[in-house]
Amino acid sequence: MPKTPEIVDVDFIAPRHLAGGGDPAWVTIPLHRACGWSYGHDPLMPRVILSSPDQKALLRLEPDPDGQWWTLHHAHQPDRPAWYASFGAHTPVEIIAGVTDALTDPAANVVDTDPYEPLLQAEWTPAADNDGLVSPDGKTHVEHYISATSDCWWATTTLSETDGPVWEAASVSTPRGN
Repeated sequence: MPKTPEIVDVDFIAPRHLAGGGDPAWVTIPLHRACGWSYGHDPLMPRVILSSPDQKALLRLEPDPDGQWWTLHHAHQPDRPAWYASFGAHTPVEIIAGVTDALTDPAANVVDTDPYEPLLQAEWTPAADNDGLVSPDGKTHVEHYISATSDCWWATTTLSETDGPVWEAASVSTPRGN
């Protein structure tokens, strides 16, 4: 007799950016199994290190009470400088997976458009200080800073103006469209 698939109820938390970190396997398993990233193993260390098949990208998940738990480093390429992105322990894994999915999808249709456009379409508004955008609930702030020597992104989620961040993410020289 064939086994009937089990139905799993899923409760979504809204707004999503306040849901917490989630299961790191949402990021690590697809990279390893579907994309061929290799892993380093040290049973005495509470960390995960994955390397891309071409050895140009390295993802590290390492619990650090004072820093970012996730870091993604990418080596210099002839047409792009080296870059990195980092994410705090409570950054939703769907956000991190979105970054790694874009990195590993060779069929991705990259368009050089305004990176703020999807947020504006989702009703984010300009920040009061005119630096970046704020989510509709006012809890998340995204900022893009460009200078002659830097191209950085920051995202921070807080519960209130007096509380510290729930999670933070940052990147330096992250690639944009072709």
